[in-house]
Amino acid sequence: MKLGRFDIDLGMRRLQLDGQLVRLGSRAFDILAVIVSAGGRLVTRDELMNAVWPGIIVEEGNIDVHMSALRKVLGANRDLIVTVPGRGYQLARPQIQSAPDQPRSPATVKPSLPARRAALVGRDAAASQLREALDRAPVVTLTGTGGVGKTSLAIEVAHQLASQFDEIVSFVELAPLNTKEAVLRAIMESCGLPVESSSVTVPSLAAALSETPRLLLLDSAEHIVSSVAEIVEPLLSQNDALRVLVTSREPLRIRSEMLFKVDPLDVPKADSNDADILRSPAVDLFIQRANSLQANVCTDKGEVQLIGEICRRLDGIPLAIELAAGRAEALGVEGVRRRLDDRLAILTGGYRTAMPRHRTLRATFDASFALLSETAQCLFQRLSLFNSPFTFDSMRAVVCDTELPEEDVIDGIGELVAKSLVNVILDESEAKYRLFESTRAYAADKLRDKADMRLVASRYAQFVSMNFAAGANRHHAAADAAADSLVIA
Repeated sequence: MKLGRFDIDLGMRRLQLDGQLVRLGSRAFDILAVIVSAGGRLVTRDELMNAVWPGIIVEEGNIDVHMSALRKVLGANRDLIVTVPGRGYQLARPQIQSAPDQPRSPATVKPSLPARRAALVGRDAAASQLREALDRAPVVTLTGTGGVGKTSLAIEVAHQLASQFDEIVSFVELAPLNTKEAVLRAIMESCGLPVESSSVTVPSLAAALSETPRLLLLDSAEHIVSSVAEIVEPLLSQNDALRVLVTSREPLRIRSEMLFKVDPLDVPKADSNDADILRSPAVDLFIQRANSLQANVCTDKGEVQLIGEICRRLDGIPLAIELAAGRAEALGVEGVRRRLDDRLAILTGGYRTAMPRHRTLRATFDASFALLSETAQCLFQRLSLFNSPFTFDSMRAVVCDTELPEEDVIDGIGELVAKSLVNVILDESEAKYRLFESTRAYAADKLRDKADMRLVASRYAQFVSMNFAAGANRHHAAADAAADSLVIA
């Protein structure tokens, strides 16, 4: 559409003057889009606030700042937009000529980015580091175990970029999508681009996004990670102005990808005093969530230690902590702590508006387990026998048999690590592995239903017994050597 000498493409978010591209900030463009879309009707300041900053509390003076930037760009044509004192803005007279081949996109004035979730706890440093990562790499993938808060962190940072730097952000929820074409169409729609044909291709999407600075946030990619990788890599190769932020339980494994692991919240040590416990982000999250439900926790000294233990046993996983805090109203803090051995049964009742996989702890693990190969599923269940960090040799001694040979274990442990179900601890030159307590509880629950459970458990018992005997022998040998040295001396 034309506005005086200007050409406005709402779908592509482009403003041109006599055929030359004019740079205009994201919020200023949104204001322009709302006003020209009104076709001469008065647009109130409240209407602008709701359209340009939906779900965000900002100072009304922001309108004046971005309107000033818009008038500066319009230059000699600034009078095309008239200020109606105390009311709002409108076009001076009918100026708009719509081109038939440029459909208007409602996404221009109705951004796709979801509203901020509950205030993030203990993530200030991670948010700052993620913004820096996005400055260094064209695609950043947030990885981490289910429920660790990848989506919440990504949405928070996207809002920060949108509000502080006028970043155009397009959000795509991938969880309900199962095909590459569905992902392509969802990206087009979130970017406010027309989807006219029955088949959308990567080249057509790349051409539509060219020259438009944008952050594309793709949430929950793990179940369709190959298709997402096949889309993102060529998009980035053809558009230097595009940045992509992905949340996934495993990497895309494409060129230019930077991995950003989202760790659990810090938990207090077992011997921490009350003051140190209350400084823990995990404990802070528990208390905030419980008290928002009128549980009134942390009213006596003993509860502080109990909450610290709960958060520690839940490994600082935000989803698990919030679900546990939600049970404090009915069970009390002590009741929650006592029932953590049955955590898969009690950690339910998440937000009604959350995705189904985030409403219970079991559902979160079910989603991850379903994406594993049969080999990785078998290995995952057997690893539940280890209640402390273990080496590859230890794992091989316990889990390997004709059903699960060593070569399959090598592939399986790699898959479990990549999909954030097993953690790697680098101890000098040797890697050790560990399952979070909740992850181990889920794997053990799965193993109970397996016919070979007793056989594998027996091998583990033999392994522990042999290690204990070997340790005792080493202890006696060291004691004898020490005694000999004393005699010689």
